[in-house]
Amino acid sequence: MRQRLKDVFQDLVRRACQNTLEINRESLAYVQEEGTQVMNPNRTLVRFLWMAVISLAFIGLAVAARRSIVLFMPGAPSARNNPAAELDKHFANHRALTLAHVLPAMLFMVLGPLQFIRSLRTEHPQVHRWSGRIFLTASAVVGITGLTMAFGKTIGGIDEKAAITLFGTFFLIALAKALWHALRREFTQHREWMIRGYAIGLAVATIRPIMGTFFAAALMKGHTPEPREFFGTAFWIGFTLQMIAAEIWVNYTRNVAAVQLANLSGELAVPRQGGVTYWKRPG
Repeated sequence: MRQRLKDVFQDLVRRACQNTLEINRESLAYVQEEGTQVMNPNRTLVRFLWMAVISLAFIGLAVAARRSIVLFMPGAPSARNNPAAELDKHFANHRALTLAHVLPAMLFMVLGPLQFIRSLRTEHPQVHRWSGRIFLTASAVVGITGLTMAFGKTIGGIDEKAAITLFGTFFLIALAKALWHALRREFTQHREWMIRGYAIGLAVATIRPIMGTFFAAALMKGHTPEPREFFGTAFWIGFTLQMIAAEIWVNYTRNVAAVQLANLSGELAVPRQGGVTYWKRPG
């Protein structure tokens, strides 16, 4: 009798395992079928975006490098008739704080694009993780020193203070959330918050051509450029444009990125209208 019950129990367990395996296979097949239907981002658009990001990163790196040179060797690259002479003088009055801001900013500009290279994430995950840690550390220093500078005397007055305080705070929050999701292996959300954080940081580079436009407009009218008149406006325009661009890209690529990153977190991701459905990978 006992042996018979044991045989019946084993038979039930075997059937249950077979049913579960069949369900798992169907689930995986369904996910693969659904995943192939996700539209990949337009390649031309992706190339254009990468060109824009690299260009802005280069501008940001050049600006930070020049600022460092001016502070380490006062007067070397700055002539008397240089329209940026007033800016150089302003930052020279806060030499230590400015250097603490611009030196890690160069790391931020260089390491930022590396965080979004898919082949680096998949083929060299350790490099991705360690460069990400350095990137987030540098970002924290950049954000904190930037906010500290905003609380002091600024060129653009209250407009610049408000812009830096608002977007600088969001910058730190975005990168903190990116770290939080990475630690929880929620890589889709990690990617989205990294995009937002890096976009805000790149706004510093976007602001430069905007300020250059204001400088050129003043010179064409025969006026001496007065940075305090347009500095705050340039900051608001640059930060806002970057935030809008980041949100558009996050929403445009959300479904395909979720499918690509799901394997890293041990989840299955199925694109749905209005979002993505996740569940733990069966088996």
